[in-house]
Amino acid sequence: MTSRKRLPETLSQSEIAALRDIVRTTSATGLRNRALVEMMLAAGLRVSEVCALRGVDVDLAGGTVRVNRGKGGKDRVVPILPEALPWLRLWADKRAGLGLDGRAPFFVGLRSGRTGHGYRERGDGIKPRFVQALVKRLSNAAGIQRRVTPHVLRHTYATGLLDRGFNLREVQVLLGHARLETTEVYTHVNPEDLRRKVAALAEAPNTEADGQVAALAEALAALTFEQRQALAALTAALQAPA
Repeated sequence: MTSRKRLPETLSQSEIAALRDIVRTTSATGLRNRALVEMMLAAGLRVSEVCALRGVDVDLAGGTVRVNRGKGGKDRVVPILPEALPWLRLWADKRAGLGLDGRAPFFVGLRSGRTGHGYRERGDGIKPRFVQALVKRLSNAAGIQRRVTPHVLRHTYATGLLDRGFNLREVQVLLGHARLETTEVYTHVNPEDLRRKVAALAEAPNTEADGQVAALAEALAALTFEQRQALAALTAALQAPA
């Protein structure tokens, strides 16, 4: 008996916008939280990796972040998606004003004392349970009607890369996966993308082509998870450079 495989949970564009908008950035804490969310959406880091970042690991001039001793003890350098850079620069300026240098954690706690979220003194690095609680609180406040975790943000990043034209091998490297098979979970057929394409073609005058596209979309929607994975992997392999 084979175990059931689940599609990765990802956020829609409207949910991403709602999550961003709910963060109030007029305070240092809010600015840090917005930069933290942007970093996870723009670099796909694991929660442990984003907590381990130091100031020197974030190269905003070059637009990259260095992950030291990620899962499996491997280092990697990840380009940061451009939309996150303005917020990361604002937070970098704020943390510099707080007297934090490159050796200090990039994301720090801003209050002293025991908070229940994993840091005790102002300036200490944040902990995974703090990030998990923060993402949950922000997503609830944003009205997102499902459970959102830091790993959902990582899933959203990975799926977004494929939508932007990155091939499977490139996504594997950026995520820090040891095996390509791990990355293949993101090669599911995107129902929303199919809906948009079918809707766009429905406006064309070629009714015969419309019928063929609709039939194809219906056939794709009926595929099992494993069949979708195999189809997407085959497409990625055909698109990969020789």
